[in-house]
Amino acid sequence: MAAAHQHLHAQAVTSKEPPPSQQTASDPNQPQQDDLATVPHAVLLPSIKPQRAVLESDLPQSRHDDVYYAAGNVTLTYEDHLLQADSITYNDDTGDVTAEGHVELSGGDNDEHIHASHATYNLHTQTGRFYDVTGSVGLSHAASALPVASNTNAGIATTATSRQPAYQNGNPFLFEGKIVVKTGPDAYTVYNGSVTSCLLPHPDWQLFARKISVDNGEAHAANSTFTLLGLPLLFLPYVTHPVDVEQRQSGILIPAFGYSSASKGTGSKGLTIGEQVYLTLGRSADLTVGSLYYSLRGYSENATFRYRGLGTDFFNAHFTALQDRGFVSTVTGLYTNQGGEDVVASFRREFTPHIRAVADAEYLSSYIYREAFTENFNQAVSTDITSIAYLTHQSQGFSLDGRADRYQGLKVVPTTTTPGEEVKIFHVPSLDFSGDDHPITGTPLLWSITASASGLKRVQPDFATSGITERIDLRPEISLPLTFGGWHTFSSLALRETAYSRSRKAPYGNGATPIELSSPLSRSSVEMSVDIRPPVLERTFNVPEKWQGLFGDQVRHTIEPEIVYTNVHGIDNFLSILRFDDVDLASNTDELKYALTQHLYFTPHAHPAPKPKPGCPTTPATPEETPADTADESPTLDANGIANTTAKAPDQPLRTHPRHADPCARPAAKPPQREWFSWQLAQKHFFDQVFGGAVIDDRRNIFDTTLNFSGIAFLTEPRSTSPLLSKMRFRTSSHTDIEWDFDYDTGAKKFTRNNTFLDVHEGKFFGGFSYARLNAPGRFYTEIIDTTTNQATGLTASAISDFSQMRLLFGYGTPSQPGFSVATSAGIDLNLGSAQYITIQSSYNWNCCGISVEYRKYDLGTVRDEGAYRFNFTLANIGTAASATSYFLR
Repeated sequence: MAAAHQHLHAQAVTSKEPPPSQQTASDPNQPQQDDLATVPHAVLLPSIKPQRAVLESDLPQSRHDDVYYAAGNVTLTYEDHLLQADSITYNDDTGDVTAEGHVELSGGDNDEHIHASHATYNLHTQTGRFYDVTGSVGLSHAASALPVASNTNAGIATTATSRQPAYQNGNPFLFEGKIVVKTGPDAYTVYNGSVTSCLLPHPDWQLFARKISVDNGEAHAANSTFTLLGLPLLFLPYVTHPVDVEQRQSGILIPAFGYSSASKGTGSKGLTIGEQVYLTLGRSADLTVGSLYYSLRGYSENATFRYRGLGTDFFNAHFTALQDRGFVSTVTGLYTNQGGEDVVASFRREFTPHIRAVADAEYLSSYIYREAFTENFNQAVSTDITSIAYLTHQSQGFSLDGRADRYQGLKVVPTTTTPGEEVKIFHVPSLDFSGDDHPITGTPLLWSITASASGLKRVQPDFATSGITERIDLRPEISLPLTFGGWHTFSSLALRETAYSRSRKAPYGNGATPIELSSPLSRSSVEMSVDIRPPVLERTFNVPEKWQGLFGDQVRHTIEPEIVYTNVHGIDNFLSILRFDDVDLASNTDELKYALTQHLYFTPHAHPAPKPKPGCPTTPATPEETPADTADESPTLDANGIANTTAKAPDQPLRTHPRHADPCARPAAKPPQREWFSWQLAQKHFFDQVFGGAVIDDRRNIFDTTLNFSGIAFLTEPRSTSPLLSKMRFRTSSHTDIEWDFDYDTGAKKFTRNNTFLDVHEGKFFGGFSYARLNAPGRFYTEIIDTTTNQATGLTASAISDFSQMRLLFGYGTPSQPGFSVATSAGIDLNLGSAQYITIQSSYNWNCCGISVEYRKYDLGTVRDEGAYRFNFTLANIGTAASATSYFLR
């Protein structure tokens, strides 16, 4: 009993050394071979747990044979478990323990914590009976380095650690009961008690039952009652709750309900009832399958499959469909069916460090289906669908790819009176090869190459290629980088040869229907380019002391000019080439690009380090320390709920109440403000105004050189100067971002593109603003909408794309954090003076549950004019109950 530290058993070890293996003589001239008979066999030893215990107490201990008794803050340590009580009786021979008063058992692989008034327990079998219990599984107790008075050192206060409860993972399990019987290391039976995922003693929700069994990572209960904020809400004949934090559980999700208040004649969905089933398919995959019933429209099915492989390998797929019964429009009197299917899939598979396969594909049977039923506004107005799959081998700067892709774009929106028009382009398939810049030995020259062999097909209104068009493209290039006196130049010379198995009849004018010819076509060109970067002009200014709080100690201004001359000649048959992708847009050009970029940098003013608070560490924070908001935030679980081996910190709870902030927490280091302002201006001058005869008057002309310069078409006739491109950005602090981009046509004296973006966030407040204006050459057709009836009356040729839209965002708080949050956003069509969509959301989160109310409005012309109210109630680690009420506007 020396010093009240009794080691009841020492860990058993053996000092016996394995017998040395006999060595046989070998001929040094012969290859060395192992004699298998002399190699010791690996023998699996039985798992023997160390029988070592430590009994500590404030008062003297007593012993009678194998029975020990201790009182006064008794602690019994055995393996990875810690048993504490006011008094403990321990039988060294049987491992039985009787604990009285303030009993606490903690430790184990599942981080269990059990508090009881008294208990009987066996250390060897880890079984026992506890009374008046509160406990948890997967709830760690985080330590904080605050001075805490302790009487363990002759009554002298020493620095200890106070431990506060906190989630160790995203799925804790807490329970309380009159009696808890521990039937195994990870098995419990709770009598006359409850379970929850919320922190005790005042949980937001609880599940009460006379008997709750916990085993194999699940809690089971029959005839249970679900209570919320102390109010009984549901009686459940049978329920399960996950306990094992490393395993996901299959189960039935919470049903979804909704209602549309509009009449059937305007496309109402009616009463909505839905249900989903979640299935775990091992540790690396899961499947969610569900169905939604619209009482006035029909059934909708959905399914989501997710798989996560080794490294970056994955496979995801999502499917939705609707068997629409349709409706008769009260405006046109015509029958409308908005049903369809939408399938999205993506995967990545890495075979070797140099070979991988990647795919991202989508199939959509009807644009109207997605526009009318999706809840995502950006998805509802998207009219392009792309699918691509490729196998690539990359090594030493060379890449060989096998690719197949499909593009589907909606050019005319279908209505009840006019059909839609689409363009479809296929690569079936394409073999691509590229080599990055490689030095030519003994010279300063570099060489590179790109080549491809493709099978192509195009389908559009009034035209479709008769079959697969073969195309072979080869482009070797040689370049020379030079540096002298602060000047940098990069000159290149390339030859290009492209062969087509089919061609197009030329010449033709604006709006002509393509006529395909079976005769092959060859395109040859010589490309020359010189990129000149003069020295950067730079000056540093010292900021007056009264302005240092705003602009910092110093401001640096830089000016970076750029001049690029490009000449491409030899392409005199541009109009005879069928169009499939950007390879076919190469044309003659003789041009000069000139650009100027300015930057303003400032160094933040240095502030004195704050004085340490009493009782806190005195080590000052250094500027190199990572700010709190930029620390590693890699989760310990991936999207499938699988442990992430690259994680560095445990997951934090989504909903907990931090009662007190750490008084010793260091202030976040202010990140250096590297760039405060930047402004880039660029323009091109074309010496060849007709681009080798490729320009057609009164229509959009898109060439490779214009597309790479600006995404907005500007060639409708021969011209010598491109619009002036401007990109301006302000970032005066980490809380504010402002950007203004525009294309200004100096000939027409108008802005063809004018975009403004603003993002502001300060504390819990945030806001955003964007304005987009487009006044550029339009597509071939534009839909005419009657503003009185909101119906399409026909199509007309469009010379200008006139688009003007504004988006707003304001909010406070964070929906995934405790407390109150509210946000609203809107997208406004300034030409029509109407809101295309409006969302307003408000939520409040308690300890581990939250409530939110949301309003959404969609105004998408004749397809969708809908408003919806939604109510969501979320339980941490359980699910979400939702209600939706929708109405359609005439």
